Amino acid sequence: MPLERYLDGGAHILPADDSLIRFAMTNGQRVIAVEVPVPVLRQQFGGGADLAPLELFARNQAVIEAAASQAYDRTETPNDLLDLGPEDFDTRPASAKL
Repeated sequence: MPLERYLDGGAHILPADDSLIRFAMTNGQRVIAVEVPVPVLRQQFGGGADLAPLELFARNQAVIEAAASQAYDRTETPNDLLDLGPEDFDTRPASAKL
């Protein structure tokens, strides 16, 4: 089931770990927390150190949410927490990943 943007609340940097951005999505029944490391966003989208992490997220939110939805469909999330990594942004066809 694809995830959709959760409208109550926005992306934020975790106080306990300022290298992670957390945002919420919903599968229609439950709210799923999604965490993505700031270094992964910088690797995928550039932006350099001059662009604040939340601004980098905002500029690429649709792509990040699409990656989260695809990862959710292929990953178990028993605690309603989905961790995104670089592999979740690999958009090459499966045949090219070998």
